[in-house]
Amino acid sequence: MSKNKTNSIYTTRAPYSDRAKKDSDTFKEVIVPIQAIETALLLLHSQEDSVLATVFKNITEFARQQSENIAELRKLKLLDLLLEKKLYMSSEAVMIRRFAMYLSCAIVESMNMLQDLEPEQTMFILDTCMEAYMKEVDDFSLEYLTVIINKCLDDPHVAHVMLEKTKFLEKFFTINARTENPDILWQSFEAIHKLLQLLDIPTMQSFSTLLLFPIDRVLCDLSNEFTEIRSAALKIIKDLVVDTSENSVFADVSRCIFALQQLTQLFCDHATTKHGGEAIEALATAMRTEKMTQIFFEYNLFDRIIQNVNAHMLDYPASVKCKVMWIFAESAKYEQFLEHIYNGSVTDFLLDCLLQADPNGPAPHVLAGLNRMMKHATAANRIVQVYEAGVIKRLVYIISQPGIDIRTREHAAELIGNLLQFAFHATALQLLPLEISEVLGRIFGQQQVDLSIDFLLSLLNIIEQLAQNDEYREILGESALLATNIALMLKNSFATAKLVSNIFRCLCTLVEEDQVRELLLPHYLALSMKRGLKSRSNLVKTSVTNFIMQTTRFPEMVHEYIESGVLEVLILNQKLAMCVSTWGPAIEAILSKCPSLKFCIRNHLGFTDSTAGNDFLVSKKKFDDFRIFQSILKEDVSPLYPILVVNFNRILNPPELVIEVPIECFPMEERLVTRGVSWCYCRKPGDSELPRMLAHLNKELEKYGLLQNPAKMSRYIDFDNLAKRAKVLAEVVEAALSDNLKPLDLNTTEECCNHTVKCHLTELARMLHCNFIPIGIVRTGCQFERAILFKALADQIGLPCTLQRAVDGHILFNEVPLPVEMEQDPHCDNSTMKFMPWRMLRPTHIVDLMFHIGELYPIQSRQALQYLRLY
Repeated sequence: MSKNKTNSIYTTRAPYSDRAKKDSDTFKEVIVPIQAIETALLLLHSQEDSVLATVFKNITEFARQQSENIAELRKLKLLDLLLEKKLYMSSEAVMIRRFAMYLSCAIVESMNMLQDLEPEQTMFILDTCMEAYMKEVDDFSLEYLTVIINKCLDDPHVAHVMLEKTKFLEKFFTINARTENPDILWQSFEAIHKLLQLLDIPTMQSFSTLLLFPIDRVLCDLSNEFTEIRSAALKIIKDLVVDTSENSVFADVSRCIFALQQLTQLFCDHATTKHGGEAIEALATAMRTEKMTQIFFEYNLFDRIIQNVNAHMLDYPASVKCKVMWIFAESAKYEQFLEHIYNGSVTDFLLDCLLQADPNGPAPHVLAGLNRMMKHATAANRIVQVYEAGVIKRLVYIISQPGIDIRTREHAAELIGNLLQFAFHATALQLLPLEISEVLGRIFGQQQVDLSIDFLLSLLNIIEQLAQNDEYREILGESALLATNIALMLKNSFATAKLVSNIFRCLCTLVEEDQVRELLLPHYLALSMKRGLKSRSNLVKTSVTNFIMQTTRFPEMVHEYIESGVLEVLILNQKLAMCVSTWGPAIEAILSKCPSLKFCIRNHLGFTDSTAGNDFLVSKKKFDDFRIFQSILKEDVSPLYPILVVNFNRILNPPELVIEVPIECFPMEERLVTRGVSWCYCRKPGDSELPRMLAHLNKELEKYGLLQNPAKMSRYIDFDNLAKRAKVLAEVVEAALSDNLKPLDLNTTEECCNHTVKCHLTELARMLHCNFIPIGIVRTGCQFERAILFKALADQIGLPCTLQRAVDGHILFNEVPLPVEMEQDPHCDNSTMKFMPWRMLRPTHIVDLMFHIGELYPIQSRQALQYLRLY
């Protein structure tokens, strides 16, 4: 039996697939023409790389045709779709990632991040890009991502968040340091600059000293062939070079040297281009630190720039020559380099820039440089020598023009002040023909938005310096515009304590002129002072009180302080004297010129408080509130209580103060009696008897050889005869005021007959038709009246004494100083004490005007207490 065999000797183990069946199961390639962009965007959801590549290619060509197409893609929310797909960062196809990131970059660049997007949207874009950046290795994709990230940093909030992404920053810095792609480098530098602008000095130190921070790459690229990269690198250097401390990125001296060399080379190569200006700004910024300035001079970089400027003097436009002065102006802050700077003819360069006929004025640094060069005597003399070229006229023009940059005006005013300090008369003689007072007056009248605090302070300093000279102060005082506008400026300047303080200090010099005082008073000066005294600033309160102390020499100022309520504010807020040392002295300065008000408030007049030359009025009533007495003096026709008036200079009633009373005001029973007789009164009556009393007193003193010798010093104190003179004076007072009063004994309890005195004063008031009674016509008086007359006469003859109101308010008494001479004490020698200032005198004895006339009782003695009825 035979067996069947196959024809093949080899049989495959894997069966062949059925090709016909496979072809029938496979989806055939579809080629469909698409003409709508919306349809193409739908295909971006495809999983096919070939489809995505084709669609992206067409969309990219569409975007590149014109900028309006990018706006169309933005409206179709292509960016949202790409962000939703995470920029296809997981795709292995490099071209798909490039297309996605390119389109995202094009859309983002066409947007304003702060206006078109909410911060949350910007943050989402940045997070997506940083996530892609961390995974990406393709150079083109990194370039597009860098552009998007840089654009997102326009939002400061987003930039602050990025500073916290440590791992991202490490890769960002690493790529920045190693890349050969100029666009990545440019965009990275711009992004770093935006981050640095958000940081303060300590945070900037921490950020710039990170291990991978590309500072060396930035320095090297200062000489990069691409303009944009050089500009971006310069911005970073300007941000960082302001700090050269031990913890900064420029702590290394070699790095500082390299940076300055690079910047100097950049200026020399590109002086007339934009980069030259940027290099100047970076060098000027570097010169703000002494470390950089030291290197700048030690390595002859200053000489190199000066040599370059001199060599290309004709080639450089004026703007370049003046801008390079910025470097020298900053380095002139350090006096040790001023000699070197002057030898480089920088002073002449600065003056040339100042004198250029530019309506906008020179750059601020030109004038700042001249101000700093004023510390060098030779340079200052050089500036004064150029006065003939119109330096002062140019400076006055600059400060007077509101259209010129305020910083320039500030430095110009400061330079005028420095020149006044250096060459006072030479500068002042240049200023006066320019009508500087009118110029300053117009400036003070300009809008506040056109001025600055530093500018106004410099102008006030000019006025203060000129006013040191009497002739110049008189010229300044003739300008009504100046005084008026200073007063108005003061009224509107209380937002700045330093300015208010300086205005008051300036007014202390100008107020010497009568016309200035006449203009200040009606222009809210008192109102400004009251506001200043109520200010929270101790500096302002101190300046106001100092001004008061300086101006109480002028009667009209004292009158204004009393009438307008300045004194009232001072008195009612005396607790502020704890923090303002001049508060109390300001009160005393006013009261010392108004003894009536001082005695009402203090109930005491000291040795230096003179009633001579003033109207001294004392009320029989003691007031707890001085404003009541003040109101009586201003308004009350005839107060209820008598007010005794002391005045040696007014013999007759002033006609302008005599008030006639109409007959209709008389009581019915008096109309017939007073028929044909006018009834009038005067609130400041004349006193013809008081001068006679004084003449009688002088005769008595002369009779005993006690009349003060006019040849001796006016403040001479005759302690040897003080008790004798006091006794003579007491006897004259007792003789004048003892009508209808019997003598009393000190040791009895019998009181003076006050009823008799009251009736006498009532009769005088009836005769005068007013309760303002001149002390000279009073013929009956007890302690109250006698103490007033004693003080009044004592002030006329130079006898030091006080006037004191007792606690009960009804008794007044006088005190005199009788210092005890200490044995073998040169400081208490009798001849020395004769010339002791009156303010240093202390009361030791009370004068008896009632019982034992002229006796002196030691204070706190039994007799003194008995005299005051306290024992």
